[in-house]
Amino acid sequence: MTYYNFKSIFAWNIILYIGFMGVVAVYLWMMMERKMNRFTRAAGMGAFIWRLILTTGTGSIFGFLVARQGYDAAIMAPMFIVMSFSFGLAIFILVLMALYKWSDRPLGDAILFRLKNLLGVFVAAVMYFVLAYHLTNLYGTENHGVERFILLDGGVYTQLFWIVQLGIGSLLPLLLLYSPGPGTNRAWIGFSCLLVIIGGLAQMYVIIIGGQAYPMEMFPGKEVTSTFFDGVVADYTPSLPEFVLGLGGVALALAATVVGTRVLRFLPASLADEQVDPHHTPAKAG
Repeated sequence: MTYYNFKSIFAWNIILYIGFMGVVAVYLWMMMERKMNRFTRAAGMGAFIWRLILTTGTGSIFGFLVARQGYDAAIMAPMFIVMSFSFGLAIFILVLMALYKWSDRPLGDAILFRLKNLLGVFVAAVMYFVLAYHLTNLYGTENHGVERFILLDGGVYTQLFWIVQLGIGSLLPLLLLYSPGPGTNRAWIGFSCLLVIIGGLAQMYVIIIGGQAYPMEMFPGKEVTSTFFDGVVADYTPSLPEFVLGLGGVALALAATVVGTRVLRFLPASLADEQVDPHHTPAKAG
């Protein structure tokens, strides 16, 4: 509170988060105050740019950690941005569908199908960055150990990576979102969003926990053993307080969203096709 270490990426992140809250508050004010509506676009662009900087800072926390073989990569920053687009849009679609259903407001196919198509692009982009990250690491011999740990010998981390992150959370949603039948069915679109979120949680677990579970290379090229578990894969099991903390954060965000949309006029009265796109041709329901 009284001393700031501007060389610390963690300090940057705190400043960026506080600043983002202020920028969003201004953005909401511009939208809700009629005489300030002319500044809404500028405020929205400012919030978007600040959000990119913020997520770059979050990704850089891992990219700057040179001590961990699973991190220390410049691609972490743009990969975190694309990940936030993918996971965030999946959550946004689910919340949008729920809010409009609960408030009996029309939500047309035009806006929903645009969002789900955009989600597919973001999911594919995340897969591209993951591929680029691992191929780049495999090119350097020093990273072969951590890559083998994540891709082949990591136990639960390997299973989460291949089965949950790539299979359930990426390939399956892409198939559903762009298939003629499920891609035009709201229930399947919502299910695809849920799969993307599950895959995102698995990806974050592999990055954060798996990257720290792999032992640090204290002396590259040497085998290290000691009573301090050097060279040993760390064992980790989430505790109850950690589960409660994670669920509590999500619950708080959802509660704030519900209260905000009920008390304040955040939501458009209608997102029907004729309101969003008068030239839109309705798709056949799947």
